[in-house]
Amino acid sequence: MQTIQEGGEVRSWYLELPADFDDYCWEVEAKGWFSGARIIASDIRYSINFYDQARLSQQIQDEVPAGQIFFEPNLVVIRAVTRTNMENAAEELVLSGRVSSLLAET
Repeated sequence: MQTIQEGGEVRSWYLELPADFDDYCWEVEAKGWFSGARIIASDIRYSINFYDQARLSQQIQDEVPAGQIFFEPNLVVIRAVTRTNMENAAEELVLSGRVSSLLAET
């Protein structure tokens, strides 16, 4: 859990991953996408869809030519889908204030 200073208030945030994530993290990195992460900031939960550039490109190439659209809410593209890169991306979203642009879980 990390903390941020917001208007004189200290608020916490963290990236939530499944408890057993480390058991299959190598598989997530190899696949290049992961949709089981959440950012919790100021008691608001955001489901995040992480992709690396190669996998995102493949998804778009597969879906768009077939007459479909490609849409993923809360899409975040990172160099490689690793715990460290996801944590760094979450931190950047929170500290920059861009987390407020994400769709919150209802």
